[in-house]
Amino acid sequence: MIKNILITGSGGFVGKNLKEYFNSKYNLLCPRSFELDLTDCESVKNFFSNNSIDFVIHCASTGGVRGCADPENCEQDNIKMVNNILFAKPETTKVIIFGSGAAYSKKRDLKKVKETQIGEVVPEDQYGKSKMELCKLALSRRDMLCLNIFACYGKYEKESRFPSYAIIQNLKKEPVIINKNVVFDYLYIDDLCRIVEKFITSFPKSRVINVTPTKSISLLQIAQTVNQISGFESDIIFKEQGLNFEYTGDNSLLLKELPDFEFTDFNTGVTKLFNFRKTL
Repeated sequence: MIKNILITGSGGFVGKNLKEYFNSKYNLLCPRSFELDLTDCESVKNFFSNNSIDFVIHCASTGGVRGCADPENCEQDNIKMVNNILFAKPETTKVIIFGSGAAYSKKRDLKKVKETQIGEVVPEDQYGKSKMELCKLALSRRDMLCLNIFACYGKYEKESRFPSYAIIQNLKKEPVIINKNVVFDYLYIDDLCRIVEKFITSFPKSRVINVTPTKSISLLQIAQTVNQISGFESDIIFKEQGLNFEYTGDNSLLLKELPDFEFTDFNTGVTKLFNFRKTL
């Protein structure tokens, strides 16, 4: 029976939401990076020796920040953190890590790509390479699950993330400026939490799973949805016309594992985020 869960990266968007979601359901250990250096094998080993841990949700990661170069050791550190956890944990303790659409290489159109396509094109960036390698590692193990997120939104996300940016601009009654329109698979954070919960209680047979909604949405549609919810029409301005590379993942494997799963519709999710942003 799972009682004690280690959540790494609990100060980030996904980790903070998972910590809040599971806080009343399990005994949580949520060390911050200054308390536990996951790239230090001995520190991780000692942490597991000193704590009873039944399950690990690994959210900690480095790199992958839009508009910023990956840190010098991004690829090495992301892989090292996971390897250290796998080495230190008890044999019966299972691990969920979070992958990314970047594992498929973002330098091209990603149109509902399938998990079997990982490795077909090697990402050029360190972050993408690390996520690709971790997917391959998960496929070789029975105790590890990699959930690939393409886009995720909800409370605690950074102001610079597009849904929050569009909401903030609307609340200020200012225009929403978009470099170029893109089609994404935006998963609501509460849906991700529910998916993780289901896989904790019943570990899936698949080892790499795209966690994406069935319905994709463009940046233009997001801005229009915010305008509709608000009742105020912010101007939507494109710096460049046309569509940039699509960024969507096939979710048939997810729905095979969770056939009755119902996704939060985008209007409902953005309304909740809009109301959250109004309180800040």
